[in-house]
Amino acid sequence: MRPTLIALLFCAVTPALAAAPSPEGRWEGLIRIPGSDQPVVVDLAPTGTGTWAGSIILPGLGVKGAPLANIAVTEASVAFDLGPALGDANAGPARFSARRITANEMSGEMRQAGNAASFSLARSGAAQVEAPLRSTAVARDIEAQWAGEFDLGGYPRHVTITLQNHANGGASAKFVIVGKRTTDLPVDLVINEGDVLRLESQANRVTFEGRIFAQSGEIRGTIELGPIELPLVLRRAGGKS
Repeated sequence: MRPTLIALLFCAVTPALAAAPSPEGRWEGLIRIPGSDQPVVVDLAPTGTGTWAGSIILPGLGVKGAPLANIAVTEASVAFDLGPALGDANAGPARFSARRITANEMSGEMRQAGNAASFSLARSGAAQVEAPLRSTAVARDIEAQWAGEFDLGGYPRHVTITLQNHANGGASAKFVIVGKRTTDLPVDLVINEGDVLRLESQANRVTFEGRIFAQSGEIRGTIELGPIELPLVLRRAGGKS
C-alpha cells in the first residue's frame, strides 16, 4: 500500500514540475541595501534561439534599461549579471541570483564587490525588454577634440572629449577627466541625434549630455557622476580628427 501511495505522489509532483511557469515578464521590487532600499524593474523574455534576453532599471542608481548578461533560467531559479552597468574594474559586474517562490514571486541576493543585499520581485505584467542602444556616427563638424571644466568638492576637474567616426557607422569617444588624478573613462555609447550629444561610461556611472551650438563652437550640457549632476560646457580644442 505504501509503495503505491509513494508512486501516486511522485506521478502527481512530476507534471507540476514539468509545467513550471516561465519567468517571462516584467518583475518589480526592492533591493534592500542598508539605509537605502532601491527600487528595481527587471524584464525577461525568451529569444528565438533558446536563450534569454533581459534589461534592468535601477532609477536610484541611474541605470535605465541596461541589458542583462549571462542569464541562466531553470525551473527553480533565475540568475544574471549587469555587465558594465554596475561593474567594478577589479571585482567584476553585479550579480543577481533569485529563487522562484511562486509563479509570480521570486527573491534572492545581489552581490557586488564583496557586498551582498537581498531583493524580492513580483511579476507585474508583460516583458518590456529594451534593446541595447548602439553608438551612432557624429556630425562631421563635431568630430574633433573638445575641452571643458567643472568643479567638484571645491576642486576643478578638466575634461577632454575626442570624438571620432568609424567605417562601421558608429563613433567612439576618448573621455578623460583630470583632477587630483587622471581618469581615462571607457565609453560604451556615443549618440548624436540632431543637435544633442550623449556619452555614457556605464562602468564608471558617468554620463555627459549636451546641446551643440555650432555658431559659438560649444556643447552645453551636464555631466552626471553617479547621483551628482553638474553643468559642463565644452569648447572645441583642436581641428577635426
